Amino acid sequence: MNKNDLIEIFPSVVTNQTDCCDSDNNSEEGCCEESNQFFEESLELKEQLKEHFDKLVNVHLYNYELSMDRVLAQKKLSQLIQERGFGNISEDSVLRYVTPAVVVNGTLVSFATKPQMESVLKVLNK
Repeated sequence: MNKNDLIEIFPSVVTNQTDCCDSDNNSEEGCCEESNQFFEESLELKEQLKEHFDKLVNVHLYNYELSMDRVLAQKKLSQLIQERGFGNISEDSVLRYVTPAVVVNGTLVSFATKPQMESVLKVLNK
């Protein structure tokens, strides 16, 4: 493992998150809180990884509230999921079906399940 190792964490999204927290819409009660909970869990994983590797790896946590992060996450996951044979999942809906996900050095380690630290460690220790 070296400083060039990159771990990307894609938090889970609420199924209808795109319009869930809009102030113009009648937002569902608890929707934004649920989305924040997913982000907090991913943030915790990020901190655990940084602590475990003593900041020797780069860890990026995508924040879907930032449009650039959302677009990059959609493009990256769409490409990786197509390589796995799931070409029928459109780029627009990839975050809904594939997250939570973890990518290590360009390799999709886990998707559609809560990421486990052990699976990330296993890939990095090879």
